[in-house]
Amino acid sequence: MNAPTLHSSVLATILLFCSSCSSMGVRGGDYRIYETASGEEIEFEQMISDLSAVDVVFLGEEHGNDAGHRLQLWTIRQLHQNRPELVISLEQFEADVQARLDAYLVGEISEEEFLTTSRPWGNYTEHYRPIIEYARREGIPVIAANIPRPLASRVAKEGGLYAVGHEEFAPWEVWTDEPEYAQLFAEAMGRTHIDENDKGLQRWFDAQCIKDSMMAKSIAGVWQDPSSSEQPLVVHLCGKFHSNYGLGTVSRLERRREGLDIKIVSMVSDETLRRPLTADERRTGDFIWIVEPAD
Repeated sequence: MNAPTLHSSVLATILLFCSSCSSMGVRGGDYRIYETASGEEIEFEQMISDLSAVDVVFLGEEHGNDAGHRLQLWTIRQLHQNRPELVISLEQFEADVQARLDAYLVGEISEEEFLTTSRPWGNYTEHYRPIIEYARREGIPVIAANIPRPLASRVAKEGGLYAVGHEEFAPWEVWTDEPEYAQLFAEAMGRTHIDENDKGLQRWFDAQCIKDSMMAKSIAGVWQDPSSSEQPLVVHLCGKFHSNYGLGTVSRLERRREGLDIKIVSMVSDETLRRPLTADERRTGDFIWIVEPAD
């Protein structure tokens, strides 16, 4: 009679210990969180409290950073505890695979079928699968937000925005009139600016903007159901260039749906986790995650 009782007691202790270790992992992890308004380091719980009160959270990432992706998952899990009507939106899946993503989330197709038909990123298994599997277990909707890569490539390499015509999965409205964003894009491409005679660079910028416009359209669609009484919280994962400074996808979402309360999180990899933020870093978003560099 005593053996089962002892076994249950030991199991309960192990589970409690594991839960405690998970909690310690958040607080003792390879990152620091800063609020940009004050420039001060804050606790994970304070960030979660602030993010839980808005309509849209942009988690701007460095795509291959392990520490940053772990922090994304922790953030999504905690936000879901506070806002059960959470919706996850991903740059990493494209709008034309939405039906396959939905089918996988509700168990209609296998993971193998899902992955062979949805063009997952090369780092899907280690960095995005944990989020998709969490959404699947919890019944959280996930938006495949991006424009299909072949369409974006057609814009960049062929005829600019006119190359996509009236394609089903391309946005009807695309804004390219954002000088600060254009300047940052030119610098990221190793140029000083976008010269009006440089048609190649202009097409690449058009491709960047059509991605932003499609992601903004996908996010805005969450509020287009007039019968819904829910107040969703959308968490959008994207490369930080798409959301830093409130440009890119953020500004295009604001054009599509005025009045949304939006918070931006940006990510910086640095060997030194505790340090003052630069003036430029404090402009990039509402919170900065300083994370250990990728291996």
